[in-house]
Formats: sequence, C-alpha cells, structure tokens
Amino acid sequence: GLPTNGPLLQESVADSNQHAYEDLLERLLASPHYGERWARHWLDVARFAESSGFVENHNWPHIWRYRDWVIDSFNADKPFDVFVTQQLAGDELEPYQDENMIATGFLATARLSSEELSCVRQENDMYVDIVNATASAFLGLTMACSQCHDHKFDPITQRDYYRLQAFFVKGYPGNLVLKQSQLSD
Repeated sequence: GLPTNGPLLQESVADSNQHAYEDLLERLLASPHYGERWARHWLDVARFAESSGFVENHNWPHIWRYRDWVIDSFNADKPFDVFVTQQLAGDELEPYQDENMIATGFLATARLSSEELSCVRQENDMYVDIVNATASAFLGLTMACSQCHDHKFDPITQRDYYRLQAFFVKGYPGNLVLKQSQLSD
C-alpha cells in the first residue's frame, strides 16, 4: 500500500497540483524500493532462502542472484508471462542469457534432504517440492494430494501430477558458471 507518513506523502499532500497523487505513485513506482518490497512477497511464494533449511542446513552461496533477479524484474516492470517463462524454462530459452539461467533459481530453491538413505527418494522429494511450489505459485491451487490419489475436489489426476513432475525431471538444480560480466559481489 501507500505510505501513511514520511516526506513523500507529506510533500504530496502539500502539493496543490491536481496530479499530485499520480505524481506520488509514479515516484513510488520508480523507486528501487518498489522492487525490494514486492520481491519479498514473491520470494515467499518461491520458498526462497539462502540455505536449504530442511533436515540439514546447506548454504547456497550464489542464490542471492535469484533474489536480485526478482527485485530487478519488478523494478523493470517485466511482463508477467516473461517473468514466469524465465523461472520455469530459462535453461531452455534461446539464445542463451545468464539472466534466464539465474531466473531458474525458482526451481533451484527446492527442498533438499541429504538425510534420506535412498538417493532416488531424495531426488523424488526435490521434484515433489518443485511441482507443489509451481502449482501453488502459478496455478493458484494445491496439487500435493494428487501425489497419492486423484484430487478430491479439483479435476487433477495422479497421472496429471506425475506428468507435470516429468516436465522438471530433465533438469537438476546445481551451481553454474556464469559470464564474468554478470558476477559482481
């Protein structure tokens, strides 16, 4: 929402120009803090953390690039379809761009567990997390129950669930080497 106090609002209220409100909105939208504010909401949806934070807490030293990409996307007023495509399929977009690879941080923030005795189960748990987060973020519904049975209320079958999971099995989250021009700490 709009600020309820502070110099920008006071200045806007004191401004007798009939476009003062619109000018205030434009100034707020132009602020780099706009992207920081709205990125916080999206990063919650994307289950962003700077570590895996599950059973064992492994640091992800480069995941900040995804956080900054989200902030920059909001500040650049990136179209939503591009925002979604880059996060879900940035590694498939051509021509190659570091920005697209960084955007797949949405997928790379999947829950990782190294406690499991079975590597196959560990990998499956990661893909389950990716499918559930993707469905929640982009479809606006939960699909988790379809892992075990057809959805009770929505027309989502168990087969649909694993078809979506198969979409993500081609990739595996990991660290990538980016061009030097993109690397700044």
